[in-house]
Amino acid sequence: MENDRDDNKTNVPRCPILLDGGMGHEVKNRGISDGSFLAGVLANEDTNGEGARVVESIHYDFLSAGCDVITTNSFVAVPPRMIECGLASDEAGANARCVKLITAAVDRARSAITKYYRMHENEKHKGRSKKIAGCVPPLTECYFAQKVPQSNAMIPGYVVILSTLLECGVDIILAETLSTIREAVAILKALCCIQRNGNHSQYPSLWISFTIHDDEPSFLRSGELLIDACRSVIAEAHLHNISIEAIGVNCSTPAAISAALVVIKTELDGSNINLMCYGNCFRITTSAWIRSLNYDSEKSQGDYSYSETFNPCCDDYDRDGYLLPETYARYAKAWAETGATIIGGCCGCAPVHMKTVASTLK
Repeated sequence: MENDRDDNKTNVPRCPILLDGGMGHEVKNRGISDGSFLAGVLANEDTNGEGARVVESIHYDFLSAGCDVITTNSFVAVPPRMIECGLASDEAGANARCVKLITAAVDRARSAITKYYRMHENEKHKGRSKKIAGCVPPLTECYFAQKVPQSNAMIPGYVVILSTLLECGVDIILAETLSTIREAVAILKALCCIQRNGNHSQYPSLWISFTIHDDEPSFLRSGELLIDACRSVIAEAHLHNISIEAIGVNCSTPAAISAALVVIKTELDGSNINLMCYGNCFRITTSAWIRSLNYDSEKSQGDYSYSETFNPCCDDYDRDGYLLPETYARYAKAWAETGATIIGGCCGCAPVHMKTVASTLK
């Protein structure tokens, strides 16, 4: 994987690269929902109805907001979910269904970029080109580390996802919302398997992002130390001769991310690995939601107490519980000052949030 530093590559930008916001929740907010995120992913294939149009319009809105990178709308397009939801009855069928859904998601993103350049001809040959990040999500339900299989058991599923994204020609591989070290290790091993088979001569940039405990941000949601996660992925990547372009955190409160960036930065200083972050915009934190389920995978696996240090200020949120765009932009500015070179938004982060971030940082 290449790590060139010119303006046509993602590495070492003059100002932060802006990733898009929370695709899954935005799809729900625009009327496509079945109570889960599956309906939003199935919408990628709905080219004869409203689904595909809605997905493309969200991508387009993030591009128009100033985002440099849009992420494929394929977060739950993973083999185990295909069987759980009745979209496939066996492993072969699940893999095939995933390939179709991921391919459709890349098509929607690419169509949005084509439309954007058609409407903004003057931008096509100047500045940064708009890029597609292929989403590589957890194979199991997010946040619940106890449900995550052992590393080797996840490799076949990740080979399917990664091979499809590579075949589709995405610009970036974005492994995101990982709550355990073993998920990141499985993704790196899957990439190694693909490389060993020699099916692709060039590989896109690789970004890896973990989700952290909202009250104790030096820990992953599994209870593993964030610093250990960084060291483990760097060592594993080196073992397989894989270049990592960025390591970061996402799907956590902005305040927790601010603290986590300091931890990661100490490990990345002196390397050519970029610091990345994108936070949630909900007043209710993921950690609080997990506790409300009486299924606290975080507390059971982590050796820490709930400090409540990162409780949000009421004035920073609107009446619906969303973080105000100007408040999120203040966090983004602080992240850039800390050294983050890739900044975006996660759950609840709408195009208006990223537009405000863009006007603040660019």
